[in-house]
Amino acid sequence: MKQKLSIFLLSVLVSIAAKAQNPIIGDIGISDGHIRVFNDTVFLYCGHDFSKKDTTWVMKDWRIFSTTDLVHWTQRGVVLPKDNYMDDNSTDCWAGDAAQRNGKYYFYFSDNIRSIGVMESDSPAGPFKDALGKPLVAPMHDPTIFIDNDENRTPYIVYGSKDGGGYHIAELNADMISLVEKPRLIIINGPEWERAPGWQDKNYLFKYQDTYYLSWGNKYATSKNVYGPYECKGKVGRGYKLGALAHSCFFEWKGQFYHMWCYYQDMAYKYRETIITYCHIGDDGLVVTDTDFLDEHFSNGMGQYNAGWPKIEAEWFYEVSGDIRKRGNKPDGYYLGDIRDGNWVRFANMTFDEKKNTLVARMSTEGKSGRLEVRVGSPEGRMLGKVALPEAVTPNSFQEIACELDQFVGKTDVYFVFKGDKNATMSLDWVKFEN
Repeated sequence: MKQKLSIFLLSVLVSIAAKAQNPIIGDIGISDGHIRVFNDTVFLYCGHDFSKKDTTWVMKDWRIFSTTDLVHWTQRGVVLPKDNYMDDNSTDCWAGDAAQRNGKYYFYFSDNIRSIGVMESDSPAGPFKDALGKPLVAPMHDPTIFIDNDENRTPYIVYGSKDGGGYHIAELNADMISLVEKPRLIIINGPEWERAPGWQDKNYLFKYQDTYYLSWGNKYATSKNVYGPYECKGKVGRGYKLGALAHSCFFEWKGQFYHMWCYYQDMAYKYRETIITYCHIGDDGLVVTDTDFLDEHFSNGMGQYNAGWPKIEAEWFYEVSGDIRKRGNKPDGYYLGDIRDGNWVRFANMTFDEKKNTLVARMSTEGKSGRLEVRVGSPEGRMLGKVALPEAVTPNSFQEIACELDQFVGKTDVYFVFKGDKNATMSLDWVKFEN
């Protein structure tokens, strides 16, 4: 135990820090990552491809990273196969996932015999110890741990591959290391699943409102029942190697929704990197990965912005307050709606490389008139300017409105704060800063 603890502490002491960009935490071989949010901190649990020149998968450990701003990532720990029932020198540390319950943290891992084990810790960063000394489920691999938002916060494990008998799901006991039931086959109906390659694993399950979303590669299906059956809905996005080989996860943080996936740098080698971008679920309930953002700002990454961009879409926000939500759809575009008195939209780490004296905002109002305040540092911080909002004539009638700004140079958090009658609402499409 002392030896394992010393190895863990050493891994923390030599932790790797990286700044936001795409791919995230580059040149380390981040693969098969799942994001979990614990105590408002984002934790990344991932595999680790050993070398850019490996022609077979060589994965000697799992890595744990965390961030509190999506800009600065720090390695928090390493999980080694010698810490569980696997062979000490295994190179099969495949996909894993993590969960929290009753003050304990659990790490679920794919092992070298294509089963899934579980480890536990008092910290989301570890050290983790083997909870069972044997697989939790077998056969097959690639676990997703899904915790429903029902009264009991019911936990489930999803795993498997198409040619391994399909995806399976089982409810977990409250101890998180045993099953309530025998795993059930998930029925997926539709041509996207029928055409999926036999080796297709890479599942991910999440819930939005009253609908369950099950993804694999760049496809997904939905159901009103966690057990299914699921109906195929198509692709979540295109480009940026978001294809059948993409191991994806989706996560929500500070009101924003994100999609993360790994991809092969070169198909001749087993070495992957990982991308994050915004993801939108609009009024039609369809999932859209925002590759338009990547087209314009790929290397920028998440959690930071630049006032010099031609336009900053409202749906790229860093954080929102109140009941603000994304509205719209893919053909017509997305915007933020249901913005009420006192609500704010935050764009963190906004860089002003030069002074800007004008803000242009495309917005609409419903109800009585109000104003949109531009503040820096906090919702009550210094006000750079304010946009007068006319009383609405027709709902969702967007117009471009401009205001003068006090000039600012440097980096700061920008807040757009709505002030108006309690019955008034506002929608925000985009903003841009001009000279």
